[in-house]
Amino acid sequence: MKKILVPTDFSECANNATDIAIDIAKNYGAELHFYHFVSVPIDWVHLDFAQSSIYPDVTQEVDRVQKEMKKLVNYAKKKGAESYSYVDFDNSTSAVANYARKNNITFIVMGSHGAKGVQEFFLGSNAQKVVRYAEIPVLIVKSKLNNIHVNDMLFISDFQEEMTRPFEHVIEFSKMIGAKIHLVYLNTPSDFQRSWIIRERMESFEKLASGHVAKSEIVNCLFLEEGMEQYCKDNHVGMIAMATHHRKGLSRTFLGSLTEEVVNHMDIPVVSFPV
Repeated sequence: MKKILVPTDFSECANNATDIAIDIAKNYGAELHFYHFVSVPIDWVHLDFAQSSIYPDVTQEVDRVQKEMKKLVNYAKKKGAESYSYVDFDNSTSAVANYARKNNITFIVMGSHGAKGVQEFFLGSNAQKVVRYAEIPVLIVKSKLNNIHVNDMLFISDFQEEMTRPFEHVIEFSKMIGAKIHLVYLNTPSDFQRSWIIRERMESFEKLASGHVAKSEIVNCLFLEEGMEQYCKDNHVGMIAMATHHRKGLSRTFLGSLTEEVVNHMDIPVVSFPV
């Protein structure tokens, strides 16, 4: 974890993510990259000073953003974390992922307002877009956290072989934050699986995370999200880990819109690991 990208819109939830990113950076010697997107009606990057003066509103907004970014950099440095900032004018859905790839970013931390709806670029559904396109782990933070450490982390999967590699990263991350892993298969009527088949799949994951597993359970529920919410509540889970698959969609557990629902609706932090 050498370089951490922190997309921000300077909101409260984005600041919550900033504090967690600083905590991680200080503890593991990583550098921070603060990132903000500004929507402009023209090719702002290639305008000269005379041309940019024609657009005073945009100029004012860019100046404001640059000042806010400077404040974040200074704030992080005072906290003991090396940091940089970048203002982007690329409004494509993969802009954050592109920046991460070009700058060898290894981890993304960002805030989300979740189900409350959004007005700025990096809230709500945009957190979902980053998870969808990023080729590196992404941590979504909703509320204020004292630090990155949690006692219990939930990993929901179908426990197919392709989930082994991302699960190895889940194990590494769990060690980093001092969490025990809860392995859970959500068994629903629409995609019912025989328990002994699932149990056989889960055994290899239990062995892989030997010493770091809190529980390994098959949970029967009507709907995936319902089962996940109830399990988190009953077991005081502090974070959810999931594996994403960009080429074929997600693993069975996170097919379709469920990934967006997890990121958007759950109040606790969600961290995704690409397959």
